[in-house]
Amino acid sequence: MSSSPEASALGFDARGEAVRRHLLGDAAFDNALVNMTPFDREYQLFVTNQIFGRTWARGILSEQQLSLLNLGMLAGKGCMEEFELHFRTALKVTKVPLVQLREVLLHIGMYCGIPIARDAFAVARRVLKEEGIDVSALDEERA
Repeated sequence: MSSSPEASALGFDARGEAVRRHLLGDAAFDNALVNMTPFDREYQLFVTNQIFGRTWARGILSEQQLSLLNLGMLAGKGCMEEFELHFRTALKVTKVPLVQLREVLLHIGMYCGIPIARDAFAVARRVLKEEGIDVSALDEERA
């Protein structure tokens, strides 16, 4: 995926833009550009160039590993809206296996507390239902 000329002219790193588009979708990036103001321009540049261009794009950890890390950190901070975004990304883009997603939610319960895990499981159940993902055979996959 190549960088858009408009984004490059604004100072967006091509690699960061490509990764952000890959993970969150073209519409999300395009929407961020359209709604960007002089007030939040530096924030959008930071998110794209640093988070996506200098962390996700490094290739040292796999996308699945980064997805699992993000879920744990976001839940630990109680950032459930962002948790939902990354849970969807883990399901649909980075393709984290369901058994691993469930496992990270269990670890969230142990290390962050049951109330946070309850919220994370609620988000996960809603997203799984919205995405039409059948979890009935989850434990059979491990056998």
